[in-house]
Amino acid sequence: MAEEKPLPPKIEVARYLLAQGSLFVHLDPRMEGVVVPKWYRTEPQLVLQIGFDMPVPIPDLQVDAEGIYGTLSFNRSPFTCNVQWDAVFALAGDDGRGMVWPDSMPQEISQEIEREAGREPPPPFVEERPSLRVLPAVDEQERRPSTPPTPGERPDYLKVVK
Repeated sequence: MAEEKPLPPKIEVARYLLAQGSLFVHLDPRMEGVVVPKWYRTEPQLVLQIGFDMPVPIPDLQVDAEGIYGTLSFNRSPFTCNVQWDAVFALAGDDGRGMVWPDSMPQEISQEIEREAGREPPPPFVEERPSLRVLPAVDEQERRPSTPPTPGERPDYLKVVK
């Protein structure tokens, strides 16, 4: 059996993906030292989008050996975040391609993935088509009255539906 190649360092993947566009950082915000808004601190996963050319600029964005640092926008309010590499378990680019570090993944997320992997796929969707039938031809004379109805009068080919 072939030996597995070690995964590349997170910083290298992050820098490569950032050079392509924005970067989605999947992290465990509960880890010690992670600084994010307090309402996210109890969740097992948080996804931050960062980049050098974002609609809301991140002028202080740093991606270095320690992790990711920058002032991000949350509900249109600035908040300075600090994320160590130990808290990051996946990185993805704009196109969805990226990398996952399973050993860094929170247990709840790993368990959810295992549960999803163990489920049977949904049955294939088969669209039932209505059967078609031929209707007898209708004479145009039968369909429309020969004289137009007077204003306020309902033509006999229309029904009142309540």
